Amino acid sequence: MKASNRTLKLLCIVIAGSAFLTGTSSCLKINPAEETVAETVAPATPTPTPSPTPSPTPSPTPSPTPVPTPVPEYVEPQFTETWYNGFVDARSVRAQIVDNPEDIAVLVNKYYALPLDYVPPDLVDAPHSMNQQIRAEACEAWEAMYDACVEATGQGLFLVSGYRDANIQQYLFDRSTNLRGITFSVRKNAIPGRSEHQLGLALDITPEGQYEILDEFGETTTGMWVNEHCHEFGFVRRFQQQWVYETGYDIEAWHYRYVGVELATYLHENDMSLEAYYGCEQVLPWDE
Repeated sequence: MKASNRTLKLLCIVIAGSAFLTGTSSCLKINPAEETVAETVAPATPTPTPSPTPSPTPSPTPSPTPVPTPVPEYVEPQFTETWYNGFVDARSVRAQIVDNPEDIAVLVNKYYALPLDYVPPDLVDAPHSMNQQIRAEACEAWEAMYDACVEATGQGLFLVSGYRDANIQQYLFDRSTNLRGITFSVRKNAIPGRSEHQLGLALDITPEGQYEILDEFGETTTGMWVNEHCHEFGFVRRFQQQWVYETGYDIEAWHYRYVGVELATYLHENDMSLEAYYGCEQVLPWDE
């Protein structure tokens, strides 16, 4: 009976242990379905909604700073305005200094002046002259006109005077005044700074073989040809009888000025002075 009881106890212990182990195993087992659900319902990290890129605010367009119109420089008169037989003494008038002296069409006269120290930048030695210089563009035109004159008339031209600086111009004005009087010099001679010769674009010419300017140049064969054809090479005869009071100078048959073919042709075809072209004719005191 005792053995049976012992056996029975052992059997109960085995059964109880088996149940315990089975229960333990059951607690540790993970249900795969539950794992899937857990992953599915876990809250996802929200994707941030991008903020709209703000449009750049355009910078206001700056207003350009106005460039002031430069105030012209003037040469003030040395004394009260003085006229001699319809020709004003340039020293007695106020002249504006030009700001574009290298423009081949620039107007220089008793009322429009050059700085006294102005020297053209491209002076060259002129052929068919005695050590005279003129600007390069005018020189090419001079050579072409010379060749055409020889072909047409059988005689060439001679350049008596080209570029002159202010000092030479002062000497010539003073000499003219001393020899012939102020009445003559104010109608024939420019004062320093008021001469086209300082531009390097003015030519005093004469028939080849002559070495001084001639009042009758316009009546010579070469002079008549030049007067008729000079515009084809860019030259104009500046001081003619019909323009005396517009230009402020008496007739000079020998004085030619280079302005370029286009403008020279226009002036020739319209019988117009350079002053009239710019609307800057001299105003006579009795016309004011």
